[in-house]
Amino acid sequence: MLTHCHTIGAADDVFTRARGAVAFLCVWGLGEIVGPLSPLLLLCSIIALPWYITAALLVAMGYAFVVPEKSLYSPMWCRFVLYKAGWIKGGATLWLSDEVLSILDRVNDSVMVCYHPHGLIPCGFALNGALRGRAKLSDALPKWLPLDARCSGVQAPILFKIPILRHILLAFGCCEPATKEGMHRLMKGKTTFGIIPGGSEECSIHVTGEEHLYLKKRQGFIKYALQYGYMVVIAFNFGESDLYRSLSVMRRINLWLVKRFGFVLPVFAGCWFCPLLPRTDVELHTVLGKAIQFPRIDQPTSADIETWHAKYIQELRALYEAHKAQFGYAGRELQIE
Repeated sequence: MLTHCHTIGAADDVFTRARGAVAFLCVWGLGEIVGPLSPLLLLCSIIALPWYITAALLVAMGYAFVVPEKSLYSPMWCRFVLYKAGWIKGGATLWLSDEVLSILDRVNDSVMVCYHPHGLIPCGFALNGALRGRAKLSDALPKWLPLDARCSGVQAPILFKIPILRHILLAFGCCEPATKEGMHRLMKGKTTFGIIPGGSEECSIHVTGEEHLYLKKRQGFIKYALQYGYMVVIAFNFGESDLYRSLSVMRRINLWLVKRFGFVLPVFAGCWFCPLLPRTDVELHTVLGKAIQFPRIDQPTSADIETWHAKYIQELRALYEAHKAQFGYAGRELQIE
């Protein structure tokens, strides 16, 4: 039963909405547009603009690749990013079941929170995840939730190779590349962290108004959880699939791109007058509704992984079915590919 919830950005006033829009545009405008296009912008700058503009752009592109990663962490930046919740209808709300809360009260580390679905721009993962702790803001996390600034998260490795976007991610202080080395480093340190198991493939199969998860071929996170005996908490982002409208014709192209090169080219639109902003008629609720304690198996077999993977999917479906009506999705089926 969901008896605990906490919302950020719920104030429905012009200032809060405007601040949220600015945060969205700064974070994703710089990261998703300027970052990937920065090599082309640099070339144009060399050809047509004064040298000092070219130099400034070059510094902006290369800075995060040459300085120590930990030095880029900024709680102030995290707080600014959380302002995005002010644009979303009703803010961003985190819900917990009694079961999960009681477990988190007893377990202070070795917890992996798995978020579904990814969405096109993962808002639930960002606004209702580790960033709340990293912001070091008293009202970002309720007093009853035993999480703090030590929590972390993982993202697709390709994102850390994109100029400017790399800086944005590392400034969160809670982003690790989802590589084998990164996962082992977090788990050896018994770090509590968040992950989106569906990854870029789940972004590729997004269909507005439907719940599509890419999970049948995603077993790596299960193997890691078994190797380190992690507690796995299942989280579902209700509303994530509806915040943006995707272009279905790109689905097959993006699946090919992610399998071949590790990235996608999502074509999407949110608010009618600004595609980068989410729709204003969709609420975002992240439910941490189920916790599974994995046994520690140093060398899990394929049978071990398949058994626990099947159990995970079963519990994920049960969580979705138990709470979908509460958030207005009673008639929507969960599709796992």
